[in-house]
Formats: sequence, structure tokens, C-alpha cells
Amino acid sequence: MFGKNKGAIITTNLIVKVRKYKDDNPLFSFYNKAAIADDVKASEAVIKLNELAQLETEENWQTEYYSVPMTL
Repeated sequence: MFGKNKGAIITTNLIVKVRKYKDDNPLFSFYNKAAIADDVKASEAVIKLNELAQLETEENWQTEYYSVPMTL
């Protein structure tokens, strides 16, 4: 993207945090480290984040993380 080859295609994975309170519409945000280039590492990070989210539950809130591939 910032190199000499302006026609290069870059792929990455965005880590998205989705929170929902009771039956309201979900709220979307990016995780602190929002992009991970490696698909496998992004999937592993999402699995670990979802495990932590289950341990840190708040009453009436649901939290899930997703890895979304993105090509630039």
C-alpha cells in the first residue's frame, strides 16, 4: 500500500467486536489490535477473545468477536 508497486493487492483480517444488550440492535467496533495479516493467527485470536468474553460476562450483554477478511 505504501510501497513502490501501487497496483499491489494487500489482504488482512479485521477483528470486529459485536456487543448486544438484551434484544437491542448490535453495536459494532474494532478490537484494539484491529488488523492481523495472517488468517490462522486472526482465527486463533478470535477464538481466544471469544473464550475471554464468555468468562467476563456482563448481565444482559452478549459479546462476540469475528475475523473479517479484507482486500485492499
